[in-house]
This record gives sequence, C-alpha cells and structure tokens, in this order.
Amino acid sequence: MNIKREDYEKVFRSILKEKGWMDIITPKYWDWKELVPRGETQTAFRISICTNVMDRLDDIRMTLEENIKANLDYPYVEHLVLDYNSKDGFSEWVQKDMQRYLKNGRLVVYRTTDPESYSMAHSRNVSFKLASGDIVNNVDADNFTNSGFASQINYLANQMPQRASFAKGKTMLRGRLGFYKREFVEMLGGYDEEIKGYGHEDHDLLYRSYGLGFTMMFFGGKYYRAVPDHRKAQMDNFSNKNWRYTEKRNKLVSFFNLFYGIFKANVGREWGMANVERIQ
Repeated sequence: MNIKREDYEKVFRSILKEKGWMDIITPKYWDWKELVPRGETQTAFRISICTNVMDRLDDIRMTLEENIKANLDYPYVEHLVLDYNSKDGFSEWVQKDMQRYLKNGRLVVYRTTDPESYSMAHSRNVSFKLASGDIVNNVDADNFTNSGFASQINYLANQMPQRASFAKGKTMLRGRLGFYKREFVEMLGGYDEEIKGYGHEDHDLLYRSYGLGFTMMFFGGKYYRAVPDHRKAQMDNFSNKNWRYTEKRNKLVSFFNLFYGIFKANVGREWGMANVERIQ
C-alpha cells in the first residue's frame, strides 16, 4: 500500500496531539551516583569509535586525525571508519595519508560497494557489528570528539556496567550514541532497519533502550564539536531527499513499536549485513 506524504503528516499530528512520547516510554537518566571514583582502579573497556562515510571526504579529512590524537590518552580504543561506497576518493586518501594509524591499529577501515544510497540505520549497524570494542559509539564524519572522550566513556561505563547508553545529552544526541556491543546486538537488535533514509534512528534506538530498562549515561557538550560548515541534514546520498518527510515517517514507525512494546528490532531477519573488505 502506498501512503501519501499528506496522510503521514495527518496521522502524525493527531498522534502527537493526543499522546506525547513521554506517555509511552519514560527516560531513565544517570543520577550521578559515583560507584568507581576517578583515579581508582577501573575496568578498562575496549572502545570502538565508529564513523560512516559516503562521499564525506572534506569532513573526514578535518576530523579523523584530530579525533585519533584527541584520544591517545586511552590505550584501548579503535577508530573504525566504514566507507559506505564513497566515490570521492576516500579509500585512496586514507591509504595514503593515514597509513601510520592503519599500521599501529588505532585506525581500522572497511569498505563496502553494496549500497546505492545512504542509510543511517543500516550503515551504523554494519560498523557496530564490525567493531571489536566492548563499547561501540557513533561519531559522525563532521564531529570532533575533543580530548579525553574515550576515557570519559570508560569512566561512565564503570559507573553503569550493564544496560547503559552513552549519549551527548538528554535530548540533543547529535549522532553521538553508544552502547555495550553485546547489549546492542542481543537485547536491542541494532538500529531498526525499517527506519529508512534520514531521521529519528538514534531516538528510536534510545527509547527502545529505555523500554528495556537502560540508563542514559550522558557525557555532555565538552566532548562535542562540529566542523565550521556543519549542516543538520546532508541529503545528497539519500534516495529520498525530503528529510522532513522521512523523519516524520520514521517517527511513526518508532511510535507504533514503542506503543506495542516492541523494543528489540529486526527480529526474524538478518540485519547489519554487507559485503566488506578491510582497507590496509
């Protein structure tokens, strides 16, 4: 059945007027109760900082090396980049200019030529599944982590060693969302690949985690900075370039799943699948 954009907007407006998001799932935030103080012996979690690119060479050239250097204080971290069928020379650039990080293991790069257009949910599922870390955390191509990000995530993980989400803030996620990999895969079922194109994939995942009793561990704006010409929606590689429509459509998909208590995504199907090669 083909549903027109006007029908989606009519239903969406009526839903939000009648029932708000908070009436479906109540968020749970960290209460700042420190279980393992800074400076004391902590569990050292391996952390994967994951970035997905499709024709984002201009951005990644500004952010990737700076982010690697900004996290050298923490030894158990990898920066994983998934080249999601870029055609702007990313793989050639990373082999030429980032070779020292590829060799020392701080940088891991995979490439897939499968996708014809960009998918926020699918690309993040693929990179999170490829990651070797105990914790997987997304960082968009036009984002800087600033210094000490991985160390801060490890500190937060020691306060909440299970059922935790790691996010920039309570409402403005900015594409900065992470989980324990095992819980991301086994409990949440990854990003919902029924959420197509641009918009709401992070909030859907976060609200499903609340439904399963997860606590948000927020690290704050100190560990977030965007490139100077950052844009909210870069739609060149999406099959549907009307981000306002796709975001509303995705909110409807998410809302109904939450309403019916469907907190694990992609049940009964393969997800996060792609043919990949590792760039050396």
